[in-house]
Amino acid sequence: MLNTSSALFVRNKRPLQLVGQTNLPQAMRVQNDGHSVKFGYIWSQGDRPYLRGGPLKGKYNFEQFHFHWGSNSTSGSEHVLDYQRYPMELHLIFYNALYSSFEEAREEVDGLVVIALFYEMYDVNEEPLNTWTRFLKEVTNPEEEFIIQFIDTFPLYDLIGDVEWPYFSYEGSLTTPPCLETVIWIVSTKPLPITPKEMREFRKLKSKSGPMVNNFRPVQKLYNRRVYRY
Repeated sequence: MLNTSSALFVRNKRPLQLVGQTNLPQAMRVQNDGHSVKFGYIWSQGDRPYLRGGPLKGKYNFEQFHFHWGSNSTSGSEHVLDYQRYPMELHLIFYNALYSSFEEAREEVDGLVVIALFYEMYDVNEEPLNTWTRFLKEVTNPEEEFIIQFIDTFPLYDLIGDVEWPYFSYEGSLTTPPCLETVIWIVSTKPLPITPKEMREFRKLKSKSGPMVNNFRPVQKLYNRRVYRY
């Protein structure tokens, strides 16, 4: 539970910067891993975006993004903001540039940063608000993979816009096993829009045990962790 009234407000803050957010990759890889749908990027040398500033010490390279969602519009997000839960939450994964890979960094206490953004429902005549949702049908079944060719790739800016929104930050864990305590969380308070039709496309995805829905972790207690508001 993230609560505006109890978070510690940071007055002297450095701007959060996503460097290279308009860079286009050579190609993209969409995967249904049986738990979520994951978008990875194939970069030319020097083009990989990275995160710096805000609560971070150093530079964190972008790795991938994926989603968590519910079976209906009343739940799906892994964070609860001021007692409100959203139908879906986006996670952008970054790893500390001091380490050679995500796999190495995830084992280190300063290894990872996750940007989390909520989605809220917008019924705008069912016109798509997020063009990348058209790729979901290519990975309906678990372990399916689809390569997005260069002409159809998109930069991170098209996904989340500028990183100038207010946000919370705290030190926590990954939300999937083994739930390593190696993550600095950055949780935006400005939701992104999604249409009911687009949400239905997510709910058509399948896991090994049936429909891929409610793939979110139950809300965890903060256990005296300090939560900062930027």
